[in-house]
Amino acid sequence: MASEPDRADRNQDATPSPPPPSPAAADSRGAGPRALLSAIPAPWRPLLLLAPIAAALVVRGLQNSAPAPSRRPPPLVQTAPVQRGSMEERYPVSAEVKPIVSVEVRPEVSGTIQRLYFQEGTEVRRGDPLALINPTPYQVALDQARANTSRARARIGEAQAQRRLAEAQLRLASDRARRYVGLSRQGALSRDDEENYRTQELVARANLAALEGSAASAEAELAAAQAAEAAARLNLEHTLLRSPISGRIGQQRIGPGNLVREQEDKPLVVINQTSPLDAVFGIPQRWEERIAVGQRLRIEGRPGLEGRIVSLDNTTNASTGTVLAKARLEGDTTGLTPGETVNASLLVRRLDDALLLPSVA
Repeated sequence: MASEPDRADRNQDATPSPPPPSPAAADSRGAGPRALLSAIPAPWRPLLLLAPIAAALVVRGLQNSAPAPSRRPPPLVQTAPVQRGSMEERYPVSAEVKPIVSVEVRPEVSGTIQRLYFQEGTEVRRGDPLALINPTPYQVALDQARANTSRARARIGEAQAQRRLAEAQLRLASDRARRYVGLSRQGALSRDDEENYRTQELVARANLAALEGSAASAEAELAAAQAAEAAARLNLEHTLLRSPISGRIGQQRIGPGNLVREQEDKPLVVINQTSPLDAVFGIPQRWEERIAVGQRLRIEGRPGLEGRIVSLDNTTNASTGTVLAKARLEGDTTGLTPGETVNASLLVRRLDDALLLPSVA
C-alpha cells in the first residue's frame, strides 16, 4: 500500500506542464532595459551608467557660468513748470562784413614812383601822403604855362591900351564931324570937307572895333593860358598821391621805381574804411514784410556788438529767393575785417503771453 507522499508525487507528475514560450514572446521580454544593457559590450557599460550624471553636471555648470541679466537703473526724470511770458522769434543769418567805403588808389598822372610814405596794414587819415611820382616834368610844364600866362597878360595890356587910344581918336573924330557938319549947313564949309570929316569918324570907329576884337582875343588867350597853368599845377599836385579817406591801408601793389600810367587798371593800394562797418546778408522773401529799416541785428559770440538795418535791396535774387539787407554795425568792431563772415540773428517778431518750456525739454 502506497504512502501519502508517493501519491502526491504521482498526482503532481500527472498535472500537465505549460507550453514552451514562443519566439515572439521571448523577443518582447528580451527588449527591456536589462536586454539593452546586455547588448552593450562589457567595457562600455560603466560609461553608459555615468553618462546621465555627466550630463547633469554639464548643465549645472552652464547654468552657474551664464552671466546674470543686467538691469539698467531707471532714467532720471526732471520736471519743470510751464510758465507764461514773452519770447523772441529770431531768424539766424550769415552776414558778410563789408566796409562802408573802399577806395582803390590809382595814379592820376603818368610817371615813375620815387617814394612810398605808407606801411602795409596801418591806419591812415584823409589827406595823408601815400606815394610820390617824379614831379620834374610836371614842374617844367607848370613853368611853361606860367610863362604863357604872363605873355597873354602882356598882350591883353597892350590891346587894352590901343583900344583906349582908339576910343580917344573916335571921340575926337566924332566931335570934328559934328562941328563941321554944322558949319557946312551954314554954308561956311564946303561939301567935300564935310565928307572928309565924316570919313575920319568912320575910320576911327572901325579902328576901335578892330582893337576891341584884338583885346577880346587877348583876353581869351589869357583865359586859355590861365587854364593851362591851372592844369599844369594840378598835374604837379597829383604827383603826390594822398589818401582820399580815413581807413586801413592794404598791401602795396606797386613799389618805387615802377612806371605807372594815368588811370591804369592796377591800383597802387586799396584803403578800406573800417569804422564803422556794414554787415550784408540775405533774408527769405517770405520774411520781407516783417523786416524794416531800423530793426536790430544781434551778432552772435560778440557781446555788445549789434547792427541796425539801414537799407533793403529793391530786387529779389531769383536763384536764392532772398533779398539783400545791409546793417550798420554799432559797438566794438575790433578784430573784424572786411570779407569776414559772422553769425547773427534777426528779430522777426516778439510773442507775448506765450507758454514757455525749458529749452532742454
